[in-house]
Amino acid sequence: MKKTQVVESEFAWVPVDKRVSRFGGSLPPRKAESRTPLLWLARSGCDLFLVNESEEILDFVFAGTGGFQTVDEDVMTIASNDQYEYKNVRPNSAVKVDEYDGFHDLDYVLQVSLKIQSKSLGCVDILSPAKKGGVEETVLLWDSNEAGKGVYIEQCS
Repeated sequence: MKKTQVVESEFAWVPVDKRVSRFGGSLPPRKAESRTPLLWLARSGCDLFLVNESEEILDFVFAGTGGFQTVDEDVMTIASNDQYEYKNVRPNSAVKVDEYDGFHDLDYVLQVSLKIQSKSLGCVDILSPAKKGGVEETVLLWDSNEAGKGVYIEQCS
């Protein structure tokens, strides 16, 4: 098992239409988002966190990573041997689900896999979109029970 970390009330989701540029100016106008995320991923430095914005305790969260790198004609796959494990994740808290190396991971296409159980969700398997250099901020599940863009969710077997 990897070294776990839980933080309380550290992340606040801001709808894309209300965000400002990293340079301080405004972003191009966007359609207003009426949904709010229940589960989402947020990055803080080299650490990636699963944020529980739902109003219920997550019974357990298991998280692992997989991905690949291409070099010329060859493909090298990777997968984490250990996983992060958490029990009783409270609302408005975030748990560390991955850690990236800011130099070596830039050449890899990485994806986070999660197994989450709660009273209303049941047991679900979630796969984040695969991103080069690691996953950034991503909504996994909206309050409308829709999966986020490029997110795969299915009931556990």
